[in-house]
Amino acid sequence: MPNIIISVKYEDKEIPKTFSGKAYSYFSSIPLKVGDIVEAPTKFGNSIARVSEINISEEKIEYIKPYMKVITRKLNRRSYLNDNKIMEDVA
Repeated sequence: MPNIIISVKYEDKEIPKTFSGKAYSYFSSIPLKVGDIVEAPTKFGNSIARVSEINISEEKIEYIKPYMKVITRKLNRRSYLNDNKIMEDVA
């Protein structure tokens, strides 16, 4: 069961490895901190995103709660940003 609510910003398609724009809320079934890189499920498939906020209150997401998806995969930040390799981060 997801235990925290987070927000992420997706990777910019025009400027890879930058994360800007609107923040989107997700549940997370894994422990995360601000700055972590994750694979976020979207209606168009998975996207790379960076965690921009954690421990969001349920009141802030009440109207979108039925539509929210769950983050289940944290990526190795160094491998992705430095070497462009998508590798799962194992705790």
